[in-house]
Amino acid sequence: MKNKLAFIFTTMIIIAAVGALIIAVASPKTKSSIKQEDTKINILTTFYPVYMIGLNLADQIDNIEVKSLTDLNSGCLHDYQLTTQDMKSIDSADVIIINGGGMESFIWEVVSNYPNLKVIDASKGITMLPNEVGGIGGEEVEESEYNSHVWLDPKLYEQQIENVRDGLIEYISDLETPSKELEQSIDDNAQTYIQKVQELDTTIEESFKTNNTFTDAAEKENQVIIFHNAFSYLAKRVGLTVTYTVPLDSDTALSAGEIAKIIDVVKEDKIKYLFTEKQYSDSIASRIESETDAKVYIIDSAVTGDGAKNSYLVAMQDNLQILKEALQ
Repeated sequence: MKNKLAFIFTTMIIIAAVGALIIAVASPKTKSSIKQEDTKINILTTFYPVYMIGLNLADQIDNIEVKSLTDLNSGCLHDYQLTTQDMKSIDSADVIIINGGGMESFIWEVVSNYPNLKVIDASKGITMLPNEVGGIGGEEVEESEYNSHVWLDPKLYEQQIENVRDGLIEYISDLETPSKELEQSIDDNAQTYIQKVQELDTTIEESFKTNNTFTDAAEKENQVIIFHNAFSYLAKRVGLTVTYTVPLDSDTALSAGEIAKIIDVVKEDKIKYLFTEKQYSDSIASRIESETDAKVYIIDSAVTGDGAKNSYLVAMQDNLQILKEALQ
C-alpha cells in the first residue's frame, strides 16, 4: 500500500513539473528575455535627408525596416501632396521621421488620425534661420516662417541625428516588450554616423580656416547670390554673406526687370559667386553669369540620391570641393 501511494505521489509531482514547464514555454516572454529579433519596427521617413539618417541608424539591424514616404528624387517637400499610396505607407508605419521646421506641413492633419504613430521631429530644439527672400537693390527682405534646410550645416545635421536616435530609443523603451539590445544597436549606429559627419565638419574647418571668409573685413568680398535658400546654412558655415536669394523653387518666375536688377547689383557690388543647384534649372544664373564677372557654381542640396547610406556625405564632400575651388 505504501509503495502504491509513493508511486501515485511521485507521478503527481512529475505531472505538475511537466505542466509548469509547458506553461512557462507557452507564456509571453518577460521584458528581460525579449531578444532583438522579437521586435519588428517599420520606420517611415518623409524625404531624402531624414531617410539617410534612418538608413544609417538602422544599418545591419534586420528587424527594422526603413522606407521613404516620397520618391528618393522628389526633392524638397514645400508643395508636396499626399497620394493614396502615401496614406497606405503611413497606415503601416510604427514610426515616422520628419525634418520639421515646416518642411512637412502636409503631414500633421494626417498623422493626427494615428495616435499610436510615433512622430520624430529631427529638427527639435534647433534654432533655424529665417526664411528670407529678396533684399537686393533696396527692396525689402521677406521673411516667412523658418528656413528648414538645416541638414546643409553638418553641425546641425549632427543634432538631427541625435534627435532621431533619442526618438527611436524612446519608442523602443516604451514598447510592451522593449529590447535593450536593439536600443544599443541604434545608439552604436548613431555614434558611427555622427563620427563621420564630425569628420566632414572638421574638413570644413581645415579647408576654410586660412581663407578670408572668416574675417569681417572680407564680408564685402565674399558676397554670394543663392538660387535656393537651402544654401543659407552652408554659406553661413563657411563664412559667405548671402546678398540675395532667388526663389527658383516657387511658382513665381522672375521678370526680365527683376533679373536686370540682380545683374546691376552683381556688377555694382562685384559679386563673384552665384550658387545654384542641380535640382533646378540654372538658366537664370547662367544669364547673370554671361552679363557679369560672376561665376555659377552648382551645389548639391542633398535632397535626392541613389539611396546609398553614404550619399549625404558624398554630396557634402563634393560641395566642399566646389567651394574650395571657388573661394581659394
